Amino acid sequence: MLALAGTFLVIIIIVDLLLRALVVKPVVEISEMADKVSMGQLDTPEYVRSSNDEIGSLSQSFNRMRRSLQNAMKMLEEQS
Repeated sequence: MLALAGTFLVIIIIVDLLLRALVVKPVVEISEMADKVSMGQLDTPEYVRSSNDEIGSLSQSFNRMRRSLQNAMKMLEEQS
């Protein structure tokens, strides 16, 4: 019974570490970048995540939004 509990504990720890590395860390990084962009720091570098999962899709969408915002700001500056 103790071996079974130990096995479950090890599996839970491995799953936790994988979730933190594959989901939580990228979302936190994108969130921090979004905060910077929302405060006007448009020179924030692109978030590069070459994957076909939801995090990769989120990073592509964020980068596209950031580039669009940069272009819109440049157009406004040129009109002034």
